[in-house]
Amino acid sequence: MEPIADEAARRGYAVRFTEDMGERADIGVYCQHACRPNANFSVITLHDLAQRHDIWPRFWQTEPWNDFDIGLVPGETWVDRWQSQADFPVARPRLGLFNLGWPKADLVFRSRTRFAEAAAELRQKLGLQHEHSVLYAPSWENDGKQDDFVKALSELPVNLLLKQAPWSNDYPMVLESIRAMNALHRGCAPNVHIIDPDVSIMYCLGLADVLVSDESSVLTEALLLDVPGVAVVDWLIPDRIPSRFAEVPYDYVIKTQKADLRQTVQEILAAPAAYRAATAQVKHQQFSNLGQSAKAIVDTIEAALGGHPLPYPPCAPRVDLDRQQFRLAEALIQQGKASEGLQQLFAMANAGTACWEVFNYLGLLAYDEGKIDDAALFLEVAADRAPDPRAPLANLIDLQCGRQDREKALAALGAYMQQTATSPQLFKAIQVFLHMLNAPSAAH
Repeated sequence: MEPIADEAARRGYAVRFTEDMGERADIGVYCQHACRPNANFSVITLHDLAQRHDIWPRFWQTEPWNDFDIGLVPGETWVDRWQSQADFPVARPRLGLFNLGWPKADLVFRSRTRFAEAAAELRQKLGLQHEHSVLYAPSWENDGKQDDFVKALSELPVNLLLKQAPWSNDYPMVLESIRAMNALHRGCAPNVHIIDPDVSIMYCLGLADVLVSDESSVLTEALLLDVPGVAVVDWLIPDRIPSRFAEVPYDYVIKTQKADLRQTVQEILAAPAAYRAATAQVKHQQFSNLGQSAKAIVDTIEAALGGHPLPYPPCAPRVDLDRQQFRLAEALIQQGKASEGLQQLFAMANAGTACWEVFNYLGLLAYDEGKIDDAALFLEVAADRAPDPRAPLANLIDLQCGRQDREKALAALGAYMQQTATSPQLFKAIQVFLHMLNAPSAAH
């Protein structure tokens, strides 16, 4: 958050950092797990790039952003994640979601020269002797992970950089693990270096040729500096009882077992240019506005507060884009170009679109053609995906009553009744159901 704060202060705003989520503000910028704003104007962003990676892409179902004015994501990958969930109201900030980059990256890209100079100062301060460096930066320190790292790599002709996160006093067990590990490794070998936790991880990445972690978001931040990341997937994560293995849902990270860590690192160091080139290709999928993120964020806040046109457009939900495509396909069918329109609709259905109208339309077409089983399947999917499922449920009731399937018709009617206590459409659905019951050939 510091780059945002610095940019706001440069423009004359009084800036304050706080951990009190209840503190009142004129403008609140939040980077917290599920919380509610307490500000006249509020902005919400991620607190780390791997936030709730255990439930991707269903992030917003447990981290609602709909109480905030603006939501921020760092790049196209997070935009894609949001677009797949944007049909849920909890994913929709009032003014929209904006892809404005990762402010932390400004430290690197605002001035590459200044960043290189600061990284060189750190290198000199640490007294690094070897050409190549391997950085250890876990999410959690536990079960001797740092010792695993040192034992596996200390005999290689490389600098080993040990960088723990600056944990707060609320986590005494983690702090004790870090203290014990650092006491074990301080001075243990001339190529082992313990870095102050308060030093920015960006400067550490600026020195690294390889990053080793468990599941930390640093594995994504390493892309900013083209540093290949290695995840040791059989290291434990103690955020539950019993501890679980590291979860690494990133295809750009090299996965290994702790028994194979040395071999994995040696393979990377044997072809550093190739691994860096492969890592660099992923960067722009993860990050936008490199070096200009904080400026873009404050520009957007000021424009919104002043009622001016926003300098960056909000991201369009995937469901809205699909709905536009649905209307175009529907128009093609109405114009007599049925083959072309249906091809588009089936492509959207096969891709699992959240646009329920696609499935509802295909269901009605199948019903008209006498393909009852296909029609029922399409309408069930439409009812499952529609925020207000009454329209597809009414169609499903008609279909099941038409085929005289009493149980399925009753189930659809029950689902409809859960959506509304009374409406003309409900009465019509009940009439259709009763008519089926009174039909002499009703199935049992």
